Amino acid sequence: MEKTNKERLATIEQCIIHIDKNIDKIAINNVNQWKQINKNAQSIAGIKGAAGAISFVVSILSTMIMGFLTGKIKQ
Repeated sequence: MEKTNKERLATIEQCIIHIDKNIDKIAINNVNQWKQINKNAQSIAGIKGAAGAISFVVSILSTMIMGFLTGKIKQ
């Protein structure tokens, strides 16, 4: 059975009352969620930075090894 417009409005009104009563909890929860998101983003950035540094070192080492091996083969 479909709700009447009065019933729908009553449901919306109850939702608004619930939000009004809990607005502080909702706001604190939202702030905490964003703090956690920021911490996670910083962790991810640190991991990416470390991975980039490791990649750079491996690239340099492999270039040096290839140069050394190439030099040995030519002789």
